[in-house]
Amino acid sequence: MKAKALRLPDNLLDAVRFVEKKEKLDEPTTLRKFLRLGAERYVGESYARGEISLREAAGVLDIPTREALELFWDMGIRGNVGADETLKSLTWIETRIFKSR
Repeated sequence: MKAKALRLPDNLLDAVRFVEKKEKLDEPTTLRKFLRLGAERYVGESYARGEISLREAAGVLDIPTREALELFWDMGIRGNVGADETLKSLTWIETRIFKSR
């Protein structure tokens, strides 16, 4: 783990202190928690917009793909593949199966 120095605005430090007291955490742990939550949200939104795949999202967050999927479900992100894409994929697979027979 690397140490980083950063300057934070007072209102963000107030939020950090609030969480420290509420969850009985120290400041570094609270800051890491905030950074993790922010990273999860950013990566989740990137996934929802279709900018990255689920596999890429899981890689950035350093968690298994299934865990990333469940995390995004908990965040209200249901995926970035719509019904049209799903139907096209199924049609393509169906044509390939029948062609090979």
